[in-house]
Amino acid sequence: MAPIGRRSNRVPVDLPAALVGRSRYDVRLVDLSLTGCLVRGEARLDEGAIIDLELALGGQLVNVKVRVASACVDGTALDSEAAAFLVGLTFLDLTTAEQASLRAFLERERRCRADSAPR
Repeated sequence: MAPIGRRSNRVPVDLPAALVGRSRYDVRLVDLSLTGCLVRGEARLDEGAIIDLELALGGQLVNVKVRVASACVDGTALDSEAAAFLVGLTFLDLTTAEQASLRAFLERERRCRADSAPR
């Protein structure tokens, strides 16, 4: 069951991606759901900004419009020299094919995690 206020369950991931607006920022996906994701990177983005997210899901390159829902300093990076930020993104206007690809990817990730969980 999704936490209150969440429209879909998040799946922890560690995937390379890029945010593209006026500039390009390399980021890492921290978690992913059918409605959005959380990324970690060096750029702090303004809430409400609309940008492109580029990522590979199962070998397929996906480029989707996202809205910045939240942005904050990553507390785990406070002791390092480089600032890092956690940015929550909401997917905008996913095509049917993109939704299907995302759903299949998330299902595979959930199955892999369930299979590797200690019993």
